[in-house]
Amino acid sequence: MTGCCNVFKVELRWPEQIATSNWFPPLVYLIFNGIFAIVFVAFQILHFADNIPDQGGFYAIFLTHWALVLQTITMVMLFISTAWGYTKLPDGPSQGKAPLFVRYTVALWYLIQPLSLIVVILYWTLINPLWDLQPVDLLGLWAHLLNWLCLLLSFFAARIPWSFKNFIWGLVFLLTYLGWTLIHFFAQIGTPRGCELYIDPECPIYDAFDWNMPMMTTIITIFALVGYAVLAGLYTAFVRCRQCCFPTPVGEVETKDGPQNIETIENAA
Repeated sequence: MTGCCNVFKVELRWPEQIATSNWFPPLVYLIFNGIFAIVFVAFQILHFADNIPDQGGFYAIFLTHWALVLQTITMVMLFISTAWGYTKLPDGPSQGKAPLFVRYTVALWYLIQPLSLIVVILYWTLINPLWDLQPVDLLGLWAHLLNWLCLLLSFFAARIPWSFKNFIWGLVFLLTYLGWTLIHFFAQIGTPRGCELYIDPECPIYDAFDWNMPMMTTIITIFALVGYAVLAGLYTAFVRCRQCCFPTPVGEVETKDGPQNIETIENAA
């Protein structure tokens, strides 16, 4: 039981690993996260305005829409956590365990990072495949590519720790959505625009992911889950690259004035 709980445990040095960056001084990093939060909120409002009038409650059935809402919430929470951490940047070593709000923020950040890439891959291979490409407007491009690029920038700019076990958060999300597709199928909820093969209540959320054809859909599910594990490994490689390119010298800690030697700070105190 303890080992299972440890998989979900969020550990980071507070506030350095939440309020400092590999690329920027702390104040610039705070502004960076604030800009990203504004961008995500603005695009989410535009996405709501563009889709909800036509789709109504059906807006909530799509994986992309679940992911977009979570990404927006997470980026706002990350900005708040960064601002909180900025006010707590130590004059010495770490102040210990991060607040619960910050740990929830980091857990969601773990969730949205590889999830954003798997949404991109599924969209450009199953929903709107590159070999049979349909026109995509700016909001569609944001939802299925540009948001992932922004999150990737956030990933490399951050000092939030990452290990392979952190993929469990996204796995729980994907399994939850998988359960939702089954509820949608058996409850015959349908889709906002209907489909060609079935009467409206029997239409699948995505034509390419159709529980009316359980064998093919099960195969896609297995490939998607295995692919997600591979992507989690890719992000683990990303963080190794991040650590190699932007190492934090041993014995140093971030303050508002930049990296400071712990021994020097303690002697000054």
